[in-house]
Order: sequence, then C-alpha cells, then structure tokens
Amino acid sequence: MLHLLSGLAAVASLHGSVQAVMLANPFSQLIGALTSLVSVTIDWLYRITHNYGWSMLLLALAVSLLVLPLSLQSLKSMQEVQALAPYIKRLQTKYKNDRQKLGEEQMKLYREHGVNPLGGCLPMLAQYPFLFAVYGAIKVHNTAFQSAGWLWISTPLAHKFPTVLATNLAESDLVLLLAYAISMYFSIKLTPTMSTDAQSQQMIRMQSFMMPVMLLFLGHLYHWSAAFVLYWFGFNVISMAERWYVMRRPSRIPKLPEETPATLAGYPHDCPECHHTLTVVKGSKCENCGAKVRRLPASDTAAQTGVAGASPNGARGAGGKMAAKGAKKTT
Repeated sequence: MLHLLSGLAAVASLHGSVQAVMLANPFSQLIGALTSLVSVTIDWLYRITHNYGWSMLLLALAVSLLVLPLSLQSLKSMQEVQALAPYIKRLQTKYKNDRQKLGEEQMKLYREHGVNPLGGCLPMLAQYPFLFAVYGAIKVHNTAFQSAGWLWISTPLAHKFPTVLATNLAESDLVLLLAYAISMYFSIKLTPTMSTDAQSQQMIRMQSFMMPVMLLFLGHLYHWSAAFVLYWFGFNVISMAERWYVMRRPSRIPKLPEETPATLAGYPHDCPECHHTLTVVKGSKCENCGAKVRRLPASDTAAQTGVAGASPNGARGAGGKMAAKGAKKTT
C-alpha cells in the first residue's frame, strides 16, 4: 500500500498536481505545516553533514523513526492476518457452499484472535501527508540541489555520461532509479502476504516484478530528481529492515494443527497413551499401542482443528464420514 501511494504521489507531484491536491484537501494546512517542518529539517541536516545527499538519507531515517509505531503496528497486523490464512482456507473448504456462513465464521475467527483484517492498511494511510510534505520540501530546495552532488553525482564521470548519471541532485540519475527499483522489489517480497490462495500468490509475484519496473520507467520518463529518488531509496531500505525484524519474530497466532483422518473423524491428533500420531483401527483403537481412544467433545474438536463450530458429528457432515471410515479401515 505504501509503495503504491508513494509511486502515485510521486507521479502526481511531477505533473504539478500537488498544489491542486493540497487546495482540494481539507488537511492542506497540515500538509503545508509538515512541508515547512521538513524544509527546516533538511536545512538543519545540511548544516551538520554539509551535503544534501546525506541530508536526504538522514531525512529518510528521521521520517522512518517518526512513523515507526504506525509501521510496526501495520506489519504486525499483516503478519497476524497472514498467520490466520490457513484457518481461513480451512473455513473456505468447509463452507464453500454457504458464503453467508463463511463470512460469519471468518469474522468470528478474527474476533477470537483479536485481529483486525484492515489493520495493515489503516495505519499506512496516516503516512499519506508525509508523501506530499517531503516532495514539497524537495521542490523548495530545488535551486540548492542544482549545485549539490553526492558520491558519483556531480563528479567528472557524471559530466562525461550525463544521460546515465546526474550532474546534480536536481537531475535524474539512472543508477539511483535502478537501485530504488531493486529496493522496491525486495521490499515487496518481504511484505507479509495475507492469502494462501495460489492465484493471489501469483498476483503478488507479478506485482513484485511489475511495480519496480513501472516505477523505474516512470522515473526515467518524467526525470525524477536524484534527491527525491535518494530519499525514497533510503526509506525503502529502512522499511526492509523493519519488515525483516517483524517477520523473523514468532506470531502470537498459533500454527494451525495438522489435519489427519483421526482428527477429521473427531479423535485427538495424538494417542493419549503412546503419544504417537493417532491412526484409528477397528474398535476405536490406536494402531500403534492398541489403546482404546474416545472421540473428543465438540469444543475440543473445534480447538484442535482450528475451525469454529467443528464437532465429531459436524466434521462428518463435510466429508467426515469418509474420513472416519478411512481412519477405521487402516490396519
């Protein structure tokens, strides 16, 4: 979501429509105040670094820290929705012929685990004003950027290949654009996915390739300034670090228990006596140790299958009879 908004904001800004958006926006005064604050911050950072390129990277770090609570909240929410995806898939299988019941059970599942399915998007919307504020501040400093350099920018090599390398921070730099597109690709790959559906996974894979290519093309076509791209490159790198940090931490949502013929028939996953994965044979006995095993109560069956409303008899209603027969036939 953030990448899409940033890309669209960048394109809109470079077409000179930011002013129109701000005039039509009831929060234009807030955006104007943020623009002034960002401009002052850039000047303050320049007095420390004596280089506008490093100042833009430090600005990206400052904005990232400012919106860090929102970013972490959004990523954690997406991680939780991702953890619930197998539960949702199991519900979709169980209630594939009853969409109303499926919707009710999904909302019940979200409530039971305290997950807001829109929690990953809403905090990102609060970052929207910063997109316009940063670009507005960069535009204010356009004259200063015309005489500023950074690393290879404004070096003799850049003047030798001006179509590829920028001669100042106000011009477009193809190397920076390429680095930005690559960072966009990895940032999307690190973003938690909220679906286990094969078609959705394919769309996400396509998006991870198409969006960086699209932004690379637009940046080159509309000559995005090196200062603007440098800022977003730094912001993307920091965002990747945040995603990596959140995704390596375990989710509070427990992993969905594995379904077996025994669990589908209403029995526990493991034998209470020998603690091996239960395979039920004739006489409701464990194949491994021969102990007699009872079916679980409805509430326990729902807990172990991860599907609300499941019961020994209810499981059979969705193909559970076949599972039960298969469990008892095993010898």
